[in-house]
Amino acid sequence: MKYLFISIICILQSITFTAHSQSIFDKINIKNDSLVYYKNITDRIQFEIEELKLDQIRSDISKVGLPRLDTTDQLIQHKAMSLVYSEKHEQPQWVSHIITTDIRYGAEGRSNDFRVDPFVSTGTATESDYFLKTLKTDGSYAYDGFGYDRGHLAPSADFRWSAQALSESYYYSNMSPMLADFNRDSWAKLEDLFRSYIYRNPETQLYIVTGPVLSDDLPKIPRAQNNVTIPKHFFKVALDLTNNRAIAFILPNSKNENPLESYPVNIAEVESITGIDFFHQLSDDIEAKLETLKDPKPFLSGSEQSDVIPDHPTKLPRNTYNTIMAKS
Repeated sequence: MKYLFISIICILQSITFTAHSQSIFDKINIKNDSLVYYKNITDRIQFEIEELKLDQIRSDISKVGLPRLDTTDQLIQHKAMSLVYSEKHEQPQWVSHIITTDIRYGAEGRSNDFRVDPFVSTGTATESDYFLKTLKTDGSYAYDGFGYDRGHLAPSADFRWSAQALSESYYYSNMSPMLADFNRDSWAKLEDLFRSYIYRNPETQLYIVTGPVLSDDLPKIPRAQNNVTIPKHFFKVALDLTNNRAIAFILPNSKNENPLESYPVNIAEVESITGIDFFHQLSDDIEAKLETLKDPKPFLSGSEQSDVIPDHPTKLPRNTYNTIMAKS
């Protein structure tokens, strides 16, 4: 009888523990379900916020950032950039986008999903215009490059707050052939310069239009499938309407020893060289004033503003050298 009593107690304790454990597991499952539910709601709200921001960017580009279109131009509008593609040169004629304060909080990394832009009716350049990729027996690829980077015009890092916009920056309609020494050095520094400006001026946004300087006498990539033109120069124009500032740069597609401060021009000069009419939707007086500005100092950091452009070698006294000559 004693053992039967002990057994009954053990059974009751086991039932109580099992019921208690089951109750805890049920509560945990309920909490986990709640987390999933609220995460789905949060993700949905964040997506809707991002869509509203992208809608605002497209609206701002249309109202201010679009250069004047020719009757034959096909305007391509993506999530956060607009462009006109040059079929003749198999690259964009220009790309317009906006650097917003959201870049300060963006965490998206490079997607590297280079691909043809399906919205360009004439088709775009492809991977085979820049290199050949051959599958080896071990499953890896052998690459045969043609000597040029697929250079972004609207840089992916300007869109790191939006996975959608960042991915679209890898369309070939946003690529031009750039020498590696240019793309990874002075061009990257110019892109960083404008992003850094937004960090120092979080109350504004920058309208950016970028493109190659194209002409009929430029060479082509010899092995490119679609006869891609090799630009000798690239331009980038920037407009800050909040602070009434503007600047433009024209850089040679080569290894550049001179600092960026050596290459500023005003927007009117870029218009004269390229034939593109920038920011034409502004009132005539504001446009005329902003397009003559060429002082880079407002766009430089505090330490950079004290930099001095090296004298040209032809202006130096005999047996003296500037800093660029000394460095080389």
